[in-house]
Amino acid sequence: RNHAVGMNPNQLNKALVKIVGLGWAAFAIAAITIRVVFAAPDVVLLVDRSYCEPSDWAMVADTYQDLYQQDQRGQINLETVILFSDLGEEASAPLTPEAFRTLNTYGQSSPDRQTALATQYPDARLLQCP
Repeated sequence: RNHAVGMNPNQLNKALVKIVGLGWAAFAIAAITIRVVFAAPDVVLLVDRSYCEPSDWAMVADTYQDLYQQDQRGQINLETVILFSDLGEEASAPLTPEAFRTLNTYGQSSPDRQTALATQYPDARLLQCP
């Protein structure tokens, strides 16, 4: 008989399953912890879409493109893009930089709407004409 001292094969199998199970559980917990701690920050973008000179809008679009590229690289998570002016607001998934560049600007700036949105999304980034 060549068994481990004091353990029958059934006990040995149970011990092995327990050790492997605990190892996998520890691995899963570590993986989840790493994802949560090192997760890309969620970013809500408030975009003032009130009338803007095309050359100025191009600068806003360049800034948006930088943020979009950070999202693509996984450095940030562009969660929502909220376009607003005095005529209303609309939320959407992130647009491609090309689509963003071709947006029409219209209406006037709305400090009240901007304040309300900033209150609703305190950590949001604001893009607006210079």
